[in-house]
Amino acid sequence: MLTFDGKVAIVTGAGRGLGAAHAEFLAARGAKVVVNDLGGSSQGTGASTAPAEEVVARIVAAGGTAVADFHSVSDDPEAVVATAIEAFGRLDILVNNAGINQVHAFDDAPMDSIRKHMEVHFFGTAGMCAAAWPHLVRSGAGRIVNTSSPTLIGFPKQTPYVAAKGAIFAFTRTLAFEAVDVGITVNAIAPTAATRMSDEADLPDEFKQFMRDNLPTSAISPVVAYLVHESCALNGEVLQAQGGEVQRLVLGFNKGFASADLTPEAIAEHLDEIVDPATHVPFAQIHEQDLSAVGK
Repeated sequence: MLTFDGKVAIVTGAGRGLGAAHAEFLAARGAKVVVNDLGGSSQGTGASTAPAEEVVARIVAAGGTAVADFHSVSDDPEAVVATAIEAFGRLDILVNNAGINQVHAFDDAPMDSIRKHMEVHFFGTAGMCAAAWPHLVRSGAGRIVNTSSPTLIGFPKQTPYVAAKGAIFAFTRTLAFEAVDVGITVNAIAPTAATRMSDEADLPDEFKQFMRDNLPTSAISPVVAYLVHESCALNGEVLQAQGGEVQRLVLGFNKGFASADLTPEAIAEHLDEIVDPATHVPFAQIHEQDLSAVGK
C-alpha cells in the first residue's frame, strides 16, 4: 500500500470538488495536508473560510492531520507555502488544483476574463511551484502535480479556460526538465469529473447527469496519489483520468511531408500526408527526449 506517513502536502483549491477529494485521500493515507481554498465562486468572485474549514474538519474527524489556508494562489503563493512550513516544518508534495471557469463565447469574452483565467490557473500554478521549489528540493523527493484538462484539444465557449489549461500542459513538460537535476518530479493530470464547474458548463443536461452518475471526483484522487508518491518515477507526464480510466495524454508529430523547395501548391497537393493521423508519433518521455534537433 502506498502511504504518505511523514509527508506534508499542499492541495490548492481544496475546499470543494477535486481538491477536497485529493486532500482527504492523501490525509487518509498518512499525509499532513494544507487545505488551501479562497472560498470563492467557481467564476472567481467572493471569498469564504467555510469550504477549507469543512474539509479540515472531515479530515480531523477521520483521524487525519490538516490545517486550513485561505490565501489566493495568484496573489500570495508564498503565504500558502508559509502555512505549511509554520504548521508542519517541511513540504514534500504540491498539488495545484485551484481554478475558475467563466463560460463565454469568444466574441462575448472580455479580456479581463482571459486575464483572470491565466492569473488563477497558470500564474497561480507557476507561483505556487516557485514558492514551494526550495522546500521541495530540501525534501529530497519533492513531488508536484498540476491540473491541466482534456479540453486543451479544444472546447466550445471555453477559450479562456482551455488556453490557461494548455499553458499548464506546456509548463509541466518544460519544468520537468529542470526538476530532474534537483530530485523533484513534475507531472499533471487532465481530469474529467462531476464538479460545480461541470454543472455550470455549456453541456447538455443529460451529459451533466451522466457525469454525476459515472464520473465522481473520488476516481481522480488515486491518480494524484500515485504521481505524488516518492516511488513514482514519472516526470513530465500528463495523465488523463475519468471514472476509473487512466491514459497518457500526449502531443506529437506525424511523418508529414518534406520538400527542399516548398511551395503553397505543394502543401495543398500533399495535405493528406501532412494531416495523416496514422503516422503520428507521440513525444517521448522527458528522460528519453532528444532536444538536439529543436530549432533546427
